[in-house]
Amino acid sequence: MGIAIDVGAVMRQLGSGRQNPLVARRYRGVLATQHALEKGAEWHWAAQAGESDAIAGILIATGPLRVLGGEGVAVEAPAATLCFLHPHRTVTVTAVAAGSVMCAWVPWGALAEIESGVRAPREVIPPSTLGRGLHAFLSSLLTQHSDPTVYTDYLVERLIAEMVFSVLVEAAPRGIVEGRKASGIDRARSLMLVRRGERDFDVTGLARDMHLSVRQLQRMFAAEGSSPADELRRARVELARELMSDTDYAPLGLAEIAEHAGFADAAGMRRAFALSGLPSPRVVRRTARPGGASALAMQ
Repeated sequence: MGIAIDVGAVMRQLGSGRQNPLVARRYRGVLATQHALEKGAEWHWAAQAGESDAIAGILIATGPLRVLGGEGVAVEAPAATLCFLHPHRTVTVTAVAAGSVMCAWVPWGALAEIESGVRAPREVIPPSTLGRGLHAFLSSLLTQHSDPTVYTDYLVERLIAEMVFSVLVEAAPRGIVEGRKASGIDRARSLMLVRRGERDFDVTGLARDMHLSVRQLQRMFAAEGSSPADELRRARVELARELMSDTDYAPLGLAEIAEHAGFADAAGMRRAFALSGLPSPRVVRRTARPGGASALAMQ
């Protein structure tokens, strides 16, 4: 997923030496924190120049916040409202009352694809079902102690990143994006990325999420010479390949990889690889490991 975010990196971005977290838990490349905020406490989020090490954040406070964005307009954010800290925008967040805040910190590389389909939302995101789900998940992580493992760390990392991405997709404006109107197919592709790891997610589910019939959805993709089934399959193949190439998760078997990449079983993953013009998952996994490609070439 790119960089591994630590508490020091976050605090430097917030420009604060006084609001160190009460709790901080890192799950590979993402970080979850909880902070106590005094009334009037301020966080000054600075715009980041780089891309490879950029950080984005989602804040959920128990009390109201005042959020001042780069446009110079302050917005009141009631308790439980989400606050989005874009890595390329300057934002000042002020606690209107004493309370606490839970935060998810994610490498921007895991979220930036949203801007290829829709414009990222502004700083204040109204409460929603997805937002409440993220809040409940962060609360569980930060208040219930459990012994992490390599496997659970990977799953939590992906869940946080994809839940944050889902919140941003849901809250994104549907207007003009960089001189062009955001198309339905862009949103469909964003939804695929969010839900591709769910085994029960299919073209029918995508059509339902888009408020379209399956036939309307198929016509939308056909206009670009594609189909929703083909693109969903390719998205899952790419996710499976990411899992296979991560040496930290070598203990995962192919059946487990298939499950977490959204396939019904290992046989379904094998068929999807073949349809994508790839060797079998077993061969792809072997070539992804150090020395694997040369070993394959010698066979």
